[in-house]
Amino acid sequence: MSSDKISKVLEKQLKVLGQTIRIDILKKLHRNHDALSFSALQKDVLGNNPTSTNFSFHLNSLKNNDLISSTPEGYYLTNLGKKILENILSIEQVLNNQNKTIMIRTSKYSKEPFNENKIEEYLITEGELEVFLAKKIAKEVKDRLFKANVEYLTAPLMREYINAILLENGLEEVRHRLTRLGTPPCEAFKLFNSQDNVITPEKFLKKLGSDVSEQFLLLNLLPNDLADLYLSGEIALLHLNHWSLRPLSFYLNTGSILNMILKREASLPKKISKSRDSIRLILSFIEQLTYLHPYVSEDLLLGGFNRNFLSYFKDLEKEKTFFNFDIITSQISQYSERFEDKTPHISLNFEYNDLNDEVSSQFQIDDLFLNELSDKVGNNNGNSKPIVLFDYSNFQVSNITPTTMIMKENMIFYNHESSNLINSSVVKVNNSKKNCTSENKIVLDKILINLDLIAKEASQQDDVFCDILRDRINSVFRFFAYKESLVKKKLNSIKNWRSLYSQIFTDNFNNWTESAIKSISFFGLNEAIKYHCGIELDKIDKSESFALKIVSLMEDVIEEKNDGEGSNFVLSQPHYANYLSNANNNGRKSFGKKTRKYSPKIIRKDTNLPLRKQIAVFKKFEAIIKGGVMFNSDFNSKVTTLEDHLNALFKSKLHAFSIKNITP
Repeated sequence: MSSDKISKVLEKQLKVLGQTIRIDILKKLHRNHDALSFSALQKDVLGNNPTSTNFSFHLNSLKNNDLISSTPEGYYLTNLGKKILENILSIEQVLNNQNKTIMIRTSKYSKEPFNENKIEEYLITEGELEVFLAKKIAKEVKDRLFKANVEYLTAPLMREYINAILLENGLEEVRHRLTRLGTPPCEAFKLFNSQDNVITPEKFLKKLGSDVSEQFLLLNLLPNDLADLYLSGEIALLHLNHWSLRPLSFYLNTGSILNMILKREASLPKKISKSRDSIRLILSFIEQLTYLHPYVSEDLLLGGFNRNFLSYFKDLEKEKTFFNFDIITSQISQYSERFEDKTPHISLNFEYNDLNDEVSSQFQIDDLFLNELSDKVGNNNGNSKPIVLFDYSNFQVSNITPTTMIMKENMIFYNHESSNLINSSVVKVNNSKKNCTSENKIVLDKILINLDLIAKEASQQDDVFCDILRDRINSVFRFFAYKESLVKKKLNSIKNWRSLYSQIFTDNFNNWTESAIKSISFFGLNEAIKYHCGIELDKIDKSESFALKIVSLMEDVIEEKNDGEGSNFVLSQPHYANYLSNANNNGRKSFGKKTRKYSPKIIRKDTNLPLRKQIAVFKKFEAIIKGGVMFNSDFNSKVTTLEDHLNALFKSKLHAFSIKNITP
């Protein structure tokens, strides 16, 4: 057929299709596999107004041009009609894409038209993608969205399209940089709909924010290999949501805090004799702690709390002393309970070295306070109870038994003659001299290595175990390098932090993270030894020897690092808090696996060793672990009396110990 004839046929067909009703007829017939009767087709096209137009005229026009045909059963599309309709639909799609406006519901709670240029800019600025690739990806996103006929487009949905296209193009690293943070809606709904009265509105918001902070750390701030060590449970990090934002804890001489208060409030007398002044001092003291706590994840350890703070009240009349202790303990209890996480956020040191004849009089004041504190925190089911660090070196069992009954497992006894203080995470810090600010310390963090998983990987080969352990320790050094950089970057930009640091710490501000204590620890020791040696470490010399070898290796690698770089790393025991009670892949259950629970105890709880033998074995580890160690003792009234149990502990001169399962 000549071009002129083709043009005339095309012109004729276009005139036939120039009316909307005829295209509607073609579309209705296309959607039905079977022929449609006149009445059914008329109703489909004209709806409730069948007489509104001459329907037969339009059918005949289409039929005369071979676009439709009919049989006794009804009307249907011809092959030519099908092909013509396909092209009509293609033209409609082109026109629709040209004029279509998709509205996007953005993450900033607004609606705005889809803009291809914004996708390009997003890929370049946030994804660090080259311009020509950004243009290519943006165009493909646009094409797919328009073809999908999406009616309700949200920013997350658009990011899904972008991410899918990036992966298809082999741009996984770019897709990783563009990963958005947040809690899945199903998890948010669980929290929102929870009938648990612990999930307050504040806790709801805190949980969602914590999830985002953790994801940001693991996906964006840490390299993939370090994040994987955490996710696999090979390395444990404490307080993951705050890990990149602040140090673990402070050790503060209580005298330095009081000096800050007295400088700020010159009208406060140095010797308290009036109730009005004592109340001002107490409230100012708690207020100062409140200023400090946003800059630590766990506890404030108040060195010399008894003789630097409680001693202020010893000259008051007895009823006034009771009154003030009631206020102090109420304030401390409120301060502790506000965190709602069952983690000790304040540790109170009761020290008696250098007091000589004053020990007895100081202890009388302290005993009053501890009894009052027990009344205030005794009924909160362990929620955020303060830890009491008690220097037992100048006491006999007969003197101290009542005090041990007060705080139970929240009391740690330490021996100032052989050890410095330990905080709630069992990290050793220097004892403080009275009113001395130079010994205030920052504990940057405590990072733990899972020895149990190393044993599984080593398959009972000593050399392989030690090689893997060295690699893990070197990974922990890298974790700390990132921690230093991240925390310094965050806190150094905060004016209040700079001001507080200059008042409390004497070290060079620019190097404060370098001089902070960096604790390396471990967990799963007993499980590792049982798997590796085939028997628990407290049963035969071979297993005990290998356990000591592991700990010695860790100490040697750390000392080598400190000697070579002037660092401040220490090896410490698993910490005192409850974190390890549900540690397995850092608390997350794996599909089909039970949660592995670990204990902070070096000597396992179900050991058959008598107490004195347990202490003897523990002391071998105590001699190696220089950065903080504590003997966790369980009292069993069926085996011994409390007095004999305490006598054995006191006479051992352990660096530190705690006693659990004491019943009044």
